[in-house]
Amino acid sequence: MKNIKTLEGFGIMLGMIIGAGIFGLPYAFSKAPLQWNLLLFLAVFLISLLLHFLFAGIIYVTPGRHRFPGYVKKHLGHRAETIAAIFTILSSYGTMLAYGILGAIFLQNIFGTSFIGNGVTFFILGGLLFFFSLQEIGKINFYLTVPLLGFIILLAYKVMPYVDAANFIQPASPSWFFSYGVLVFALGGYTALPDLHDVLGHNNRGLSKKIIFWSLLVSALLYLVLILSVLGVSGAAVTPDALSGLKSVLGDGAFILGSIIGIFCVFRAYVIFGADLRLTFRYDYRLSLNASWLLAFLPPLTLFLMGFFDLVEILSIVGSVGLGVFAIFILLMVWKKKKEVASFLGFRPQLWWLFALGILIILGASQDLVSIYLWHG
Repeated sequence: MKNIKTLEGFGIMLGMIIGAGIFGLPYAFSKAPLQWNLLLFLAVFLISLLLHFLFAGIIYVTPGRHRFPGYVKKHLGHRAETIAAIFTILSSYGTMLAYGILGAIFLQNIFGTSFIGNGVTFFILGGLLFFFSLQEIGKINFYLTVPLLGFIILLAYKVMPYVDAANFIQPASPSWFFSYGVLVFALGGYTALPDLHDVLGHNNRGLSKKIIFWSLLVSALLYLVLILSVLGVSGAAVTPDALSGLKSVLGDGAFILGSIIGIFCVFRAYVIFGADLRLTFRYDYRLSLNASWLLAFLPPLTLFLMGFFDLVEILSIVGSVGLGVFAIFILLMVWKKKKEVASFLGFRPQLWWLFALGILIILGASQDLVSIYLWHG
């Protein structure tokens, strides 16, 4: 039974972490020197790991079943909950929109069909699965993650002879923090933590921390392999979805296989994100099953039909701003419940580093918005 719960827990965490972000990272990394981006990657990884542990601590010391706005309400009050709910819901819609864009691209790669039609098909088919249970989603996500891991390793092996060190040279006009928001997005599995708690139960705190750590580490290593492989071949010509620019190197067969695996990757992530958002409306706002489903399903599809297609910009804004606000609320809740959270963490949170971490997160979000503005300018 414990092994089954561990498998389900890994499936839920990996399914939430590894999604649209993995395909946007090579493009984001192409905008600044590789050495700098690797340091930024390490910093964001360590911060993300700590924040995951902190939020898991809040979940384990709070009775009842909630989603993020519900935890904020219990610990910080109604006004804070309103702000948290707005940013959580908008971030969820942005994330699901990113999955739909990638899904449309991958389906176009496979079948050569209409981008818009592919996106609509993706959203509808995924939306029908929002009623799956957490246990079913966890198992599905684990088994669909395995082929992705295998494909990334195969891709790295296949493109190795084509890797050119010149492709890692500093761009003429580097954008130093361009990859920040995408990194924050790619290493964000916070929304899965209440689901992980529901699956493992209240008494599996040690197992929960192990699953969080290994899920983030496996994800980070997978990202690095893909980034170095794609950048080493494509360089400045890398495409926002990573795979399209590799067709001449991979060949049609491997290119289509990669797109098939890619569609499964973003599809399963879309389903688990949509299911979690539906549960947010269901648990925290006591809406009916049908109303919860409609509120989770319709807005991302509507945004897609309105023409919001810039994948990397969406990933960056959701990562730096949406998850940045999310992180600030986590820090505030941890400070208020520091004694209780310490029993989960094994150490007591200190005001000085919680404050410093909050300042870094605010600065990160601010510079990301400025970078996007300047990039368009």
